Amino acid sequence: MKFIKKLYNIFATIFSRRIIIILLILGEVVFLIGSVLVMGEVYYIVDAVLGIIAFILSLYIVNRDEDPAYKIAWLIPLLLFPVLTAFLFLFFKMQVSLQLIKKGHVKVLDETKDCLQPDERTMEYLEEESPKLAGYCRYMQKYAGYSVAANSLADYYPSGEKVFPDIKEALESAEKFIFMEFFIINEGKMWNEVLDILKRKAAAGVDVRLIYDGFGSQMALPSGYHKKLEAVGVKTRIFSPFTPFLSTSQNNRDHRKIIVVDGKTAFTGGFNMADEYINEKERFGYWKDGGIRISGDAVYNCTVMFLRMWAFLTKEKVDCESFKAPSEKLDCPEGSFMLPFSDSPIDDEAVGKLTYLNIINNAKRYVYISTPYLVLDSDMVTAMEYATKSGVDVKLLLPGIPDKKYMKMIAQSQYKKLLKKGVELYEFDKGFVHEKLFVSDDNIAVSGSINLDYRSLYLHFECGTFMYGQSCIADMKNDYLEMITKHSSRITEQWIKDIPLWQKFAGALLNVISSLL
Repeated sequence: MKFIKKLYNIFATIFSRRIIIILLILGEVVFLIGSVLVMGEVYYIVDAVLGIIAFILSLYIVNRDEDPAYKIAWLIPLLLFPVLTAFLFLFFKMQVSLQLIKKGHVKVLDETKDCLQPDERTMEYLEEESPKLAGYCRYMQKYAGYSVAANSLADYYPSGEKVFPDIKEALESAEKFIFMEFFIINEGKMWNEVLDILKRKAAAGVDVRLIYDGFGSQMALPSGYHKKLEAVGVKTRIFSPFTPFLSTSQNNRDHRKIIVVDGKTAFTGGFNMADEYINEKERFGYWKDGGIRISGDAVYNCTVMFLRMWAFLTKEKVDCESFKAPSEKLDCPEGSFMLPFSDSPIDDEAVGKLTYLNIINNAKRYVYISTPYLVLDSDMVTAMEYATKSGVDVKLLLPGIPDKKYMKMIAQSQYKKLLKKGVELYEFDKGFVHEKLFVSDDNIAVSGSINLDYRSLYLHFECGTFMYGQSCIADMKNDYLEMITKHSSRITEQWIKDIPLWQKFAGALLNVISSLL
């Protein structure tokens, strides 16, 4: 088994996009050198043809309706490696496999579009309470397909080890169904204890379903693991299993983290099902994560979210209404609302990004942000700059110990620019920050799986929960302030000057192509 797992990891590395791109770059260098040596004067004709190809493709890229940073990420490699870049651009832009995924998801969305209808009384209240908030909710309903819900509560968990006991308690209480969807599942204390509960519940007749990502999880799980789960009653589907060849589908992962129990309770946030998320295993110092438990009517959004993905993977028709729990009146703060939502690469709506921009643009006093990765496009930088110039306190908390060193270099390459625009920056001294958190003005927050990088905002299937007026927002704010004041270092101009020169150079270089990584 260990040999098979090692062999699989070797294949996954060999056929990863980064390795293939490196090999293609080497291939182009060999091609150019060979052309000069073999073709002689004829090479100049080849060079002219390549120049024409690069020019035409450059015009096409410049005139596309995309972020300038993404255009630059293609244009610079196009100048250096025209053949390679043209091949990669056409390959990724044709998105053949993504079109197949899109076709399946569109079919499911059409079949389930009537599952989530907005409550008119709630929308009327929102119109009176905050027209801007009502406008955001109308946008989410029309373009994301998820409705705002009153009569809902959220509880905040500042770490994986804090949420784990309540996850187990909720799973133990299941009487009808358990839905789980994760990017990473890995054997160990956390997953083994959860699996024991799932086995018992499945044996007792509870409908237990699990989705895990084919790249994020299969790098950790033994081959054929899904069959073992099926054998013990856990209905299991793998999202886009890893295949040892270059495919655009490998670019679009299921990065969501969702647990739904009986339609009454849901969990979401940054934590996956692996021991580092509860600090039973140390990988990058202390693992700082966070998430929420949802109770009440908003849970139905999470139920539909899972069922839509399940229907896509199984091709089964799903009756969402049959999984909707009866509404029970909760003691909620007056005027509080919740809107769990998903984001996907199958449409032209960057729902996660627009949600974050909406918070920054409408903040009056502060916006506190926590993210493991920082790859900001011009829209996000402009929004932060406008906020700080308007007197809004914008803070960013990032990892001190990264899980990917190149991502930290990319983040640090943006520090100087952000400092000049008035953004306060902090690095967590004790370890790795994996939490994805926005909190603003004591009454708005988002918790979920959406990082501040190109992959989360454009390429992955993600989820988040927008909260308004929830009591737990104060807990989020207090935890954030404790993190930056007691456990983090503030980034200053002198701090940036002390970064080794080679790291600055590498970060600047990587930042140019950061949207492609």
